[in-house]
Amino acid sequence: MKGKNPLRRQERDDGQTLWIQEVFYTLQGEGPYSGQPSVFVRTCGCNLRCYWCDTDFESSTWRPSLEDLLQAIDAVCPAFCDLIVITGGEPFRQNIGPLVETLLTRGKRVQIETNGTLWLDLPLSDRLTIVCSPKTSSLHPKLVPRISAYKYVVAAGDADPQDGLPINSTQKQDAEMRLFRHDGHVGAIYVMPRDDNDEVLNRRNRDFCAELALQHGYRLCLQTHKLLNLR
Repeated sequence: MKGKNPLRRQERDDGQTLWIQEVFYTLQGEGPYSGQPSVFVRTCGCNLRCYWCDTDFESSTWRPSLEDLLQAIDAVCPAFCDLIVITGGEPFRQNIGPLVETLLTRGKRVQIETNGTLWLDLPLSDRLTIVCSPKTSSLHPKLVPRISAYKYVVAAGDADPQDGLPINSTQKQDAEMRLFRHDGHVGAIYVMPRDDNDEVLNRRNRDFCAELALQHGYRLCLQTHKLLNLR
């Protein structure tokens, strides 16, 4: 959306109808489940505007019922695939609670990808993984204890030399904003090269992230689905 999306508020309804951009089967390309077959559920709308974001999460007019959404997931999910990734936009902007609970009841693993600024009550389960990619200087306090991993999107040169994490705003180009720092009590910290849609810049971003991983002990995260020309 390149920062052109409308700012959407959090919706507090019963979660029986959701605004969905798309549902598709692919390989998870990022984070702790990278390389694993998964079904992606991309929700619509976001409460932030990241100027470099390359994802479409506003063009859909599909607002399925929970039952219809579950049927759409089943239609593309092979029997052996147990990983459902809920992403966006910002998933916590809508009430995904009933969807998550139903998927967990069915024995699925659920990963939620979030910017960390919103929260809603979700069940405690070892099959629920929340991966936070901080885009702001603070996160919702109720979310922080539930975060399984952090994923920082990094461009070449954009890192604090002390901790190797970004110091520039995601909301306004060429502005500084120290992004939220993890408290150290998480399973993994990922650094992921920003996709600038330019191979020269992207190579610099990859090399820079590799150096950060080596210097600070983080895990390098590449968008392997893009390398394979997958969705």
